[in-house]
Amino acid sequence: MKTAALILAVLAPCLALAGRPLSTEDASTLDDKACQLESWVDRTRGNVTAFFFAPACGYAGVEWQAGAARTREGGRSATSAAFVQGKHAFRSVDDGAWGVGLVAGLVRALDREVKSDWGDPYLIVPVSFGLGEDKETRALLHLNLGVTRNRAEGRNLTLWGVAVEKPVGARLALLAEVFGENSRNPFVRAGGRYALLEGFDVDLTWVTRSGGEREDRFWSLGFHWEAEGFLP
Repeated sequence: MKTAALILAVLAPCLALAGRPLSTEDASTLDDKACQLESWVDRTRGNVTAFFFAPACGYAGVEWQAGAARTREGGRSATSAAFVQGKHAFRSVDDGAWGVGLVAGLVRALDREVKSDWGDPYLIVPVSFGLGEDKETRALLHLNLGVTRNRAEGRNLTLWGVAVEKPVGARLALLAEVFGENSRNPFVRAGGRYALLEGFDVDLTWVTRSGGEREDRFWSLGFHWEAEGFLP
């Protein structure tokens, strides 16, 4: 599963999402006792399919999230990655014109040769700006800068991302982003998110990598479900 491992090596540190389907983090968190579930499937032009499952809940001012990925390639299927993380917004963009936070986590590629380590740690600082006065119609700009330790290769990598999301109606929002790490060409994503019900969104995006191969181009289809006051 070398193709799947390559995809996950780049995307796994970005599994924390600014609300599906962005890989770039935003400067906001779930309210305490609220929970959400995000799940999606990525299908590459190289016929690799990756399924992701990522629940999260807010507690003590921190959004706690865990997730896993399962890939299918060449008729074989296996759990290929898992992660845990926490995110805190020192200032939430939901409360004003801008916000800043901190994301810390650990991701492990389960199908790589080194199986004795605890995974690759990462830190990301998200900064978000509201572009407009009306919070219901304004665009949001998200900027990320972070670092991860690739223990298999024994080196540090810089993580970065730039994303924009803009409502274009009562239910539909358009999204675009560029993200990646310093040693490879970046990924570009474009698509939309649609609110089917209150608290339940579906999304569809196209992702490609600058100068990439067939395995670096894929469709992503997923959903985001959020429930307030779920925990006691």
